[in-house]
Amino acid sequence: MKISTHRSTIYEGHSHYAMNMAFNPKDANTFASACLDRTIKMWSLGSPHLNFTMDAHDKGIDYVDFYPSPDHPYIVTTGDDKTIKVWGYLSESCVQMMEGHINNPSFVVSHPNLPIIISGSEDGTVKFWDSNTYRLADVLGYALGQAWCVMLRRDANEVAVGYNEGIIVIKVCSS
Repeated sequence: MKISTHRSTIYEGHSHYAMNMAFNPKDANTFASACLDRTIKMWSLGSPHLNFTMDAHDKGIDYVDFYPSPDHPYIVTTGDDKTIKVWGYLSESCVQMMEGHINNPSFVVSHPNLPIIISGSEDGTVKFWDSNTYRLADVLGYALGQAWCVMLRRDANEVAVGYNEGIIVIKVCSS
């Protein structure tokens, strides 16, 4: 097999490590980047020029994800300030801040089918937040160490979480 690659566009502008990126499901030509420089940057494919920057957290940002609701142009972020924030990316303003992890949250994702925001943390917990009220709905803790990464299985409402000591797959239902 021969693989052909070519450099398309280099995106520069962060002053520290870029930790995570996410494509906008409502506009496949835009994406967001999360960085330890405490900013979220919005970019367009094919253009090296920055669309805008949001100073999002008091400390570094580890994760960004787009909110799937067609009614809300939101992104969710995690910061090393132990918070999760919901942002209106068109207004560049914070809609809600959620607190509850006792250590830095490693990831946050918006469930594509259920009104749930899921976060995992270095404290080993996975938290489920109601995306309508932003209140904590459930907390799961496993003796597997720190929660580092997440993957959604959209067609089955399952969430896989990677820990220091293993992986767990959780079936998610809302009541």
